[in-house]
Amino acid sequence: MLVYPEYYPRFQCVADRCRHTCCIGWEIDIDDEALARYDRANGPLGDRLRAGILRGQGEARFALDENERCPMLNANGLCDLIVEMGEEALCQICADHPRFRAQLSGREEIGLGLCCEAACRLILNWSGPVRLVSREDGKKERLDARERAFLKWREALFSIAQDRSRPVDERMNLILERSGINLCVDWAFWRRVYLSLERMDDAWANVLEGMAETRSKGCVLNEIAREQLLVYFLYRHLIAGFETGDMPGCAAFAVLSVRAICRLAREEQQLPDIARMYSAEIEYSDENVLKLIDAIYESEETA
Repeated sequence: MLVYPEYYPRFQCVADRCRHTCCIGWEIDIDDEALARYDRANGPLGDRLRAGILRGQGEARFALDENERCPMLNANGLCDLIVEMGEEALCQICADHPRFRAQLSGREEIGLGLCCEAACRLILNWSGPVRLVSREDGKKERLDARERAFLKWREALFSIAQDRSRPVDERMNLILERSGINLCVDWAFWRRVYLSLERMDDAWANVLEGMAETRSKGCVLNEIAREQLLVYFLYRHLIAGFETGDMPGCAAFAVLSVRAICRLAREEQQLPDIARMYSAEIEYSDENVLKLIDAIYESEETA
């Protein structure tokens, strides 16, 4: 059984029109199957491929140049692997990006990550409540009692998150109540925590500096955009909490993430870039996510 948000099939990579291409600045690991294919490639492209791969300790990845560009990215912003060999030539991480996946018994859940600007626009501009779509993929769903209980609990949080009879702030508070967590609202504290995390881009530190500034008004983001962010973070991270046994911490992380993005996006038009940066800097580092969840519990103990 394959499960995904209903907007998922509408995603389309914008390729050379992307302002923040995933072919720059990201370490691109190469799976064994793709590596064997690249080692067999003939001609100038094959030579270029092998020259652009770093190998060691049983792992391989593309060697980024001095501008942190993938060696397969051409001057027009297109991947020469796709241009010359087709999309089937991509390694698994490139073929999947910006998709994320999670597994339950006979059930695969898939979604789109906010770090991709095209996916981010699609998610933020979705106007209706998000419905999960199921499609048969040849695997029979065999959920056990614990998995069924998790999905029921998650559905309850989805219902709260998408209850448009209440303001989004009230919905987030209800989710925290359901999770039994009193989330710290001291933004000076959270600025210190976020600044202590591993960073990909030094520009992120400059963005974080404004997190604790006094605001004359509340969040400038519209309710629908905040709802879509909340549902996105719940969908992506609650299943990780199920795997680790910390669903309340992951629910609180989802609320914290929405609130943090609201603090950082001073104007409506800044939201896509702030959400994209937040995702790239936080979600794509398991260590950063875990440190934030630890800080959620630590702030409760010191309150």
